[in-house]
Amino acid sequence: MTQKSKVRTLAISLTVAIFLVGGMPLVAQMPDFGQQPEVEDVSDEELDRFVDALQVVEEIQIETQTAMTDAIEAEGMSEQRFSEIHNAQQNPEMDLGDEISDAEEEAYESVLAELMDVQQSAQQEMQDAVAEEGFDVQRFNEIIMAIQQDQELAQRVQEMLQ
Repeated sequence: MTQKSKVRTLAISLTVAIFLVGGMPLVAQMPDFGQQPEVEDVSDEELDRFVDALQVVEEIQIETQTAMTDAIEAEGMSEQRFSEIHNAQQNPEMDLGDEISDAEEEAYESVLAELMDVQQSAQQEMQDAVAEEGFDVQRFNEIIMAIQQDQELAQRVQEMLQ
């Protein structure tokens, strides 16, 4: 694995962890006073457990992405078409260029319901994985914040992920 792909993997893992494990990250819940909040030090033992949880979370994310793709394709849609319809649903002023047929609308609604179920299930699995390593979501997200703020800590995590 190249250095660039390792950095990308770490960034993806952290993004997944922030947005799927805790819903909204702790950072988004705190007012911005121009300063990052102080994060409690992370022990070596805690960092080991964090990396273990992060790896499980990443595996769950990969499985979730596959399940979502499978759900879309099972309804006879491409991911691109689903995205186009979804974006048009979110932004009614968006011009699709062509109309959404009744069959596509029905397939879209079916896929959307399935994706919501898949996402909820994945979120619970990720929360369970984090808890298995002895973390609550808040502490897990605090460690993510610490990694984002501390280059040396980020480097340690990256090395542990190798």
